[in-house]
Amino acid sequence: MWITVAAYSFSIAAGAFLGHFELHTDDTGVEVLFILLATFLLGCLRPAHAWQWSPLVGLWIPGAELLFNKAPVNASTASVAAFVLAIGLAGSYLGVIARKAVP
Repeated sequence: MWITVAAYSFSIAAGAFLGHFELHTDDTGVEVLFILLATFLLGCLRPAHAWQWSPLVGLWIPGAELLFNKAPVNASTASVAAFVLAIGLAGSYLGVIARKAVP
């Protein structure tokens, strides 16, 4: 039970950090690395919920852009959201694979 609470708390904290980071930098590589790292850890921690970690962590980036009017709502915003989800899913499922590989 406590591990589930810890995982969801970490996902919210990581997402909030990413949303704040997005508003104050243009360094996409660092954001991608952090999404991969956070979702990898969450995938290792709770592999049964791997599909959830990508939207819970990554969608804070386009959400922050939209909320604070940093980007207009258009196809670019949708492509950012799709990219973030894809990176998050890759990290989550790599975490699941890593957990299953380590006895």
